[in-house]
Amino acid sequence: MARTTAAVTKTQTGSTGNGHAHPAINQPSAEPTAGVSQEFEARQLLKAYRKGLISDALFAEQMREIGITAPAGASGKTYQINGRAYASERKMLVSFLDKFRAGEKYASEVLPLWIETCRVPELKGGLRTVCHREFMHSQLLEQRLCELGGELRAAIPDEIRIKARAMLASTALSDGEKLRDFIARNPDVESAIKPIKDVICQIDEDQETKALLQTICDDEAATAGWLRAMCECLTSTSARTNA
Repeated sequence: MARTTAAVTKTQTGSTGNGHAHPAINQPSAEPTAGVSQEFEARQLLKAYRKGLISDALFAEQMREIGITAPAGASGKTYQINGRAYASERKMLVSFLDKFRAGEKYASEVLPLWIETCRVPELKGGLRTVCHREFMHSQLLEQRLCELGGELRAAIPDEIRIKARAMLASTALSDGEKLRDFIARNPDVESAIKPIKDVICQIDEDQETKALLQTICDDEAATAGWLRAMCECLTSTSARTNA
């Protein structure tokens, strides 16, 4: 995307009777106009950059042309997800949003298998809420990914899909066993939401995506806490029954 050409405002001059130039009377100062133009251009450039319409290098170059230092992410700062480095905040977010979206969408597709085989009414009711949340999250993440100019590329590996479907659809496994499998992979609430928080804490510029991820993170924390509580409840009930 071509950068909008900045309007250059010069001080107007008039002429005195002796031939010497003097500042034009009652002319507004050029500085406020230039400042407004610079701020507007910077916003337009940042918007184009976040949508992926201009490269990191071009963004930094054009920001320098209007006298502004480009934000972090276009000036050499690196961002990381699980040890992988990204040159810009946007690139990190596009990658994370896509993978997160794929995971949430898959969860909304396989949870109905557990709901169908669930034998505990209170667990079944809560799983319906969790399933709806996961689907809603996937839709929000997909929408934001597209707004940033990203593509839907990530997919859950077939090996994981097959294993998860077999376990959640199983009538041989108890609900307690299925819950304990989740707890084994997410021993506490913090470990369950750590990947999201690790990305959130790196976001400086894109406050919209930051708020989106934070509110989804709150939902995920609630889900993880509830599943853990249900696991403890079922374990306690089973222990009393077998006593």
